[in-house]
Amino acid sequence: MKFFRMKIRFSLLLCLAIVPGMVCALGLGNLQLESTLNEPFKARIELLSVTADDITSLNVSLADEAAFHRAGIPRTSLLMQLRFSVKDSDAGPDFILVTSDDPIREPFLDFLVEINWSQGRLYREYTVLLDPPLYISAEMHKMVTPPNNEWMNEAA
Repeated sequence: MKFFRMKIRFSLLLCLAIVPGMVCALGLGNLQLESTLNEPFKARIELLSVTADDITSLNVSLADEAAFHRAGIPRTSLLMQLRFSVKDSDAGPDFILVTSDDPIREPFLDFLVEINWSQGRLYREYTVLLDPPLYISAEMHKMVTPPNNEWMNEAA
């Protein structure tokens, strides 16, 4: 009976020693789009729970064909234009900058990001809807007038 209790205590201590290392895993946040349809693609993906050691060993890329196939996502040639770079930010959270040199003419992108670092590998799918830019001419802008609040002043 005493041996059994010691075995349980040892197992609990071993679990407690292992769990903190597993809890601080790197993660990816939401994608923040900074471009519109028919513009070069620009977006930011926030890095979650990243340590200084992790950031130096991060390698971010578009996932390979096999990973796309396993995820059931078509890997179109358009996605090959996407470039990924890790940005270490002093002003806020670290992030991944996703860019393209050429304008993106498709309104919908679905892609799989692969991150490799010293502690492991992570895949995450992102789906992006690129809205067309809003063009408001100067004449249209002049036509829009602020609401008339005179009735509010008269009632007071």
